[in-house]
Amino acid sequence: MYNILEETRDKEWLDEWASITGDFDLIKGYTDFGDVFLINSRTNEIGVLLTMQNAFEPMGFTDWDKFYQEVLSNDGFQRDVVGAGFLEKVKEHCGELAENQVYIATPYPFLGGSGAADTYKPGDVWVYLSISAQSWAQI
Repeated sequence: MYNILEETRDKEWLDEWASITGDFDLIKGYTDFGDVFLINSRTNEIGVLLTMQNAFEPMGFTDWDKFYQEVLSNDGFQRDVVGAGFLEKVKEHCGELAENQVYIATPYPFLGGSGAADTYKPGDVWVYLSISAQSWAQI
């Protein structure tokens, strides 16, 4: 469900997404659907980039362990934000992900795709971030 990086990555890995994440400049991890957990290196505040919604949400947490325990481990967050039930359907269709992969709807729902579980394919998270950001920028 979550891929937490051992070492954070810099903001340039976000490609055009960096324009909406402001001062949140360190990538801490991502979900199996390519939403990204970011940290503001000056304040330690944590935020979530929701790629299919073209939205970024500061979460009000400055302690990663507390954020993980209170948010990422929360059943409501897993169900409503991450889509845990839907994720299981996508996993059944696609199989397990390899390292640095996410499940990607083809075509993206915001470009007319249905978003059904059988439209997902595994792909590289960094390529996905680049292409999805460029796609949102065009609409």
